[in-house]
Amino acid sequence: MKIKQLYIQNYKSLVDFKLENLPAFAVFVGPNASGKSNIFEALEFTNYVCRFPFEATSFWGGIKNIYSYQAPPGRSLSFYYKFDNDINLNFRLETTPQMKLDGFEDVYSISQDPLLDLGKEENPFLFLDIRDKIKRDNFLEEVRQKHLPYNNELEIFIDNFSRIFVGKNFLNRSFQLQSRLDTNASNLSQILAQILEDSEKKKEFVEWLRILIPDFRDIEIRKSNIDGSSEFFLYEKTSNRPFPRHLISNGTFNILALMAAIYQTDNPQFLCIEEPENGLHPQAIELLVDFLREKSEEKGHHILLNTHSQTLVRCLEPSEIILVNKVNGATIAKQLTEEDAVNIKTDEAWLSNAFGGGVL
Repeated sequence: MKIKQLYIQNYKSLVDFKLENLPAFAVFVGPNASGKSNIFEALEFTNYVCRFPFEATSFWGGIKNIYSYQAPPGRSLSFYYKFDNDINLNFRLETTPQMKLDGFEDVYSISQDPLLDLGKEENPFLFLDIRDKIKRDNFLEEVRQKHLPYNNELEIFIDNFSRIFVGKNFLNRSFQLQSRLDTNASNLSQILAQILEDSEKKKEFVEWLRILIPDFRDIEIRKSNIDGSSEFFLYEKTSNRPFPRHLISNGTFNILALMAAIYQTDNPQFLCIEEPENGLHPQAIELLVDFLREKSEEKGHHILLNTHSQTLVRCLEPSEIILVNKVNGATIAKQLTEEDAVNIKTDEAWLSNAFGGGVL
C-alpha cells in the first residue's frame, strides 16, 4: 500500500499541508510543537469521519478544536488522499463559523467526490458509502470486473487503522473494537491474550521479546475465573518468580504494546505510532526499527512513526525520513530521497541541518 498524494487544509497547524509518494515505512522527524502529532491526528480524524461521519468532530470536542486559527473565515476543512491505484478519499467539511460565545456552531455538511472514476455518472461510489457494506462490496466487485488494480486500500485504511501513543490516556476518543489495541495500550493484557493463543505467533513473539528485552525468558497469560479478564506476567532468566504489570518498566511495557499492535491481526494495517523510543535503551531502539521495517515489508503494513530521537534517526535511510517544521504557524514537511544522502551519519546530518529541516 502506498499513498501517492496527501493534501490537508485548515486542520490545526496543517493549513496547506502536502506530501507525495509516502513510503510504506516512514518517520516524521522534527522539533516539539512542529505539528508531527497533528499529521497523525488528521489521519485519525479521517478514519473517524469514515466510521462516524456526523459525530466525528464531537470526539475532538467540536470543530473549534480542530479548525485552523489561520484559515480564512468560511474556508472548509479539506482532506485529499490518493492511493497507488488511483482510488481517492476526498472530502470537505463545509462549515461557517457562527458569531457565538465560543465562536463556532458545530454544524457542518460533508462534500464528497467519487472514490474512483468508473466511467458512469449515475450512482457513483462516494466517500460516505464506505460505511455501507453492500455498497462497498458492489463497488469492489465492479472494480474487479473492470480489471482495475486494487490492493485492499479501503480495508487497510478504514478497517485496520490504529494510532498508538502509549501512556497518553486522553487520546482514547471512543471504544475501540475489542480485538484492537487502544490508542494508549490500556487493554494490552486482552490483546496479548488473543495473540498468544496462536502457538506460532507466540513462538515468534517470544523470540522477538528475547532480542529486545534483556533477561526476558517467557510470558504467561492468566485469565480470571470471575470476569474472564486477562493479565500478563513476565519471567526473567534468573528468576522463577513472575513479574506482573505493575513491576515491569515503562520501556518494557512500551515494547510489548508496539509488538502487540503489529501482531493483533494477520491483515495489513495502517499504523501511526508516536514516539516509539520512549523508555527504550538505544540498542533496543535500533532493534525496534529493524523489527517495524521488517514487518512492514513482510505483512504489508503501512507504518508511520514520529520521533525526536537521535538514536532512531541514526537507524533510518534518507528515503524513510520526512522532516517537519513550522513556519509562521503552519506545519510544512520535506521528504528526503536517496539523493539527499551525505557522507556523515543520518542523525548528525539531521541535527547539523545538513538535510535542511526538522530542527529547532
